[in-house]
Amino acid sequence: MRDKYLPLVEKIRTRKLFFFLGALIFLIVIVAFIKNLLVSFILAFVLFFLLNPIVDYFERRGLSRLLSTLIPFAGMTIILALFLPFFIPMLVTQFDSLRADFPKYIDGVIGLINEIQARYSGFFTAVYKTNIAQQAQEKFTVFAQNIFKELPEHVSNSLTVIFLSPFLAFFMLLDGRELVRNIFSLVPNNFFELVLNLNYQITTQMGGFIRARLLESIIVGFVLWIGLMIVGFPYALVLALIGGLLNLIPYLGPLIGAVPAFLIAMINGASPAEYFSLSIVYATAQAVDIVFVIPFVVAKIVDLHPVSVVLSVLIGAQVMGILGMIISIPLASTLKVTFSAVYKHLTEFRD
Repeated sequence: MRDKYLPLVEKIRTRKLFFFLGALIFLIVIVAFIKNLLVSFILAFVLFFLLNPIVDYFERRGLSRLLSTLIPFAGMTIILALFLPFFIPMLVTQFDSLRADFPKYIDGVIGLINEIQARYSGFFTAVYKTNIAQQAQEKFTVFAQNIFKELPEHVSNSLTVIFLSPFLAFFMLLDGRELVRNIFSLVPNNFFELVLNLNYQITTQMGGFIRARLLESIIVGFVLWIGLMIVGFPYALVLALIGGLLNLIPYLGPLIGAVPAFLIAMINGASPAEYFSLSIVYATAQAVDIVFVIPFVVAKIVDLHPVSVVLSVLIGAQVMGILGMIISIPLASTLKVTFSAVYKHLTEFRD
């Protein structure tokens, strides 16, 4: 009698699954198109993967899920309360100084472009029909307006993200497992093992990747900050933050992160000794990253071919800019794991 109703149960479960997938797609579309919501969700997932091992540890020690979730959030709040009063005034001071000097740097970059264009005028006349320096000046002017004149809006958006991300992460940590269980209950039996295996692989790999890359970024940024302060370079904390953040982009990130510092040195008329000191600072940060951090922290967490990494970064840059370049690798890794698991499941099913 029980077997008689199995097809009906499976049909209902399949309909529930398709309804859930439709709702999930709708949510993804909403998140992608509402301002700041996508960044908030990305940061919430980062916090989730960062704190989830700590929450699970306290829960295994006998604490409730709520208390296990509150402890790391309280610890994170205390750490921020101790360190932010030291870093924020320094960051604000350097940022204000950079804003005051920015017109000088725009003029300096335009002068460099004019010099290069004049030196190779034959090549640029044949290849480019417009004035490159003029176009660059327009681009830099727009960039300066977006960064400095619209600063209150950027600060407001950042505060929204800062407050929304921990809120979302808290409830993901608190109720995430129950939500996953409810989702698994909708999965048809013939796909249950596949989905369970996928969930384990993706969460394990994604969590390890995020924790490793964040640690890598912090170490590189700290080394840059200390090195730039030792050589007396201006805007040390701002440049260290830029370098640490862009270091999250594989291969291209360290090079892009060093460009602002060398441009500032060039425009300020740095001496060969100053160029050498600056090169030593950035080379030391990358040496620490390559020799110590990557082999022991990052290696083999994401098993992607270098060509796949470069293509993923380029696609991410085209779609979402800097943010796309940063999140392209974990997304590419997730797609690889998913396609590999689905292919294996389908081929084994045929056999």
